[in-house]
Amino acid sequence: MKAVKQYLIQPVLKFLIRKNLVAEPKVVDLEERQCIGYKITTTFKDNQKKRDIPPFYHEVYDNDKLGALRQDNDDNMYCIFDIHENGRDFDYYVTVENKKGISDENHAHVTLPRGKYVQVEFMKRNHGAAALIVGYTKKIWIEINGYKERNCPIFILYDERFHNNYRKYGCEGDNYLGDPLAVLHIPVE
Repeated sequence: MKAVKQYLIQPVLKFLIRKNLVAEPKVVDLEERQCIGYKITTTFKDNQKKRDIPPFYHEVYDNDKLGALRQDNDDNMYCIFDIHENGRDFDYYVTVENKKGISDENHAHVTLPRGKYVQVEFMKRNHGAAALIVGYTKKIWIEINGYKERNCPIFILYDERFHNNYRKYGCEGDNYLGDPLAVLHIPVE
């Protein structure tokens, strides 16, 4: 099966994602991060995530709800997917690193564990582009490169490159305009 994925499926998927893939996936070591922000629980069932996440994300992002939680001019924002044991439901967080050590009950808290992550820079033009990059990385790249996914949250990092682009071009419907660069991280061992 690995050979089929490597020589048949991978080239087809890479062709489909080519305009959104900025750099080839690579494995990086990351330190633990304590994050704070906002959370919803949703599901992959009937594609409910597509109806829940965009309005939630934009409610937090467009209203700068993370502004009071930021420290040291750190613009990094982490959108975290913590999959439940049933593999269908998950918690979705929009957060910043909790550098202030805030521990109130008004915000959601989540830990990104220390360890190895597959890191993929991509153009997050819309939900579909992100889903293709995640699917390619999880189902193809990890296996053919000899890794296994760890049971830890997956996250997308939005840094100043995404924020600057969003301020300049915004979005139209479900599509981000310009060059909306984001960085996917999937935990591996």
